Amino acid sequence: MRKTPGTLFQHSQTRITPQQYINTIVENMTLDMKLGQMFLVQFVGSDYSSDLDTMLTQYHVGAVLIFAANQNIVSRLQLKGLIQQMQQNSQLPLAVAIDQEGGYVNRLMKLNGPRPAAAVIGASNDPQKARAAGIQDAQDLAYYGINLNLAPVIDVDNNSSSELHQDQRTYGNTPARVTQMAAAYLQGLQQSRKVLGTLKHFPGLGSVTVDPHVGVAQLPRPKDQLEQIDWQPYRTLIQQGNVHAIMVTHEIVTAIDPSRPSTLSAKVVAGILRDELHYQGVIMTDSLTMQGITDYTPEDQSAALAVEAGSDLLMGASTPRDVASMIAGMKEALHAGTLSEQRINASVQRILMMKYEMGLLSLPNTASDK
Repeated sequence: MRKTPGTLFQHSQTRITPQQYINTIVENMTLDMKLGQMFLVQFVGSDYSSDLDTMLTQYHVGAVLIFAANQNIVSRLQLKGLIQQMQQNSQLPLAVAIDQEGGYVNRLMKLNGPRPAAAVIGASNDPQKARAAGIQDAQDLAYYGINLNLAPVIDVDNNSSSELHQDQRTYGNTPARVTQMAAAYLQGLQQSRKVLGTLKHFPGLGSVTVDPHVGVAQLPRPKDQLEQIDWQPYRTLIQQGNVHAIMVTHEIVTAIDPSRPSTLSAKVVAGILRDELHYQGVIMTDSLTMQGITDYTPEDQSAALAVEAGSDLLMGASTPRDVASMIAGMKEALHAGTLSEQRINASVQRILMMKYEMGLLSLPNTASDK
């Protein structure tokens, strides 16, 4: 069973801030616990399996992805019970994620029915429809205990032959329309603070033809066009202060770093997202098992390279062996000095702050509250 983080402060005499609370949790974590918090894992099957238990209890993973293609979703009661069991067996509360975009990408279709695609909502030119979709998604996900939606897609659709366009996954073909709809969706999704959203796919898939699942995409725009088109929704939404997670995908941004995929590029992740767009929340990777990454680097090295580039939450591992391999790579990087424990701490602090914003971590009662 999970230990209550609040026990760290049962005798405190003064109210502490969320950041102070989280800092103290991190100070009391072992290195293995910290590294585990940085993983967003998949699993196969509809039951609480031994593999899933090992990832949660032995490797201390901080987040789990629910995925219909992995046979995780059978019935409403099954899914709700499975997530409850995962939370009960996790020492710290879990972020439980799903891709619930609507339209074609609707993981809960069999349980909750159809939901409108982003392109349909965008074409309505009515932000209230986007907000209503966010409210509905939050209700759907919170019922099961899912607290992190890997949506909205804020790619600006500039290529009619792209997978995003074909599957109606974008709100529109102008930064203004995408920003307006995504802002409304996020407001609806996050107003209860039970489910948070994730902006994706930075640095932008709206104009590329290669799907990162099957190859290394190229984003050849000059930087001024990237700023005006692909990054404008990110800039505006970050400034609005309602963004808690951003997903970085795998593509070569030739104007910024022609030598490595964006997920593994400090010039893209730290340089643009952190330094130029001033984003301070959780950065997660798209799956590190996609061909857009595995064509470039072995899986056991990709996690460390992604953290070195600036990411906090690492998606892709689906077995204890995967997690162990990636953790070993991160420990090698720590030993070599290309990663520091201070850098790891910063990621874990951001992840735990996101969990606080989800309502998963509560500030402990203090003497003045009793």
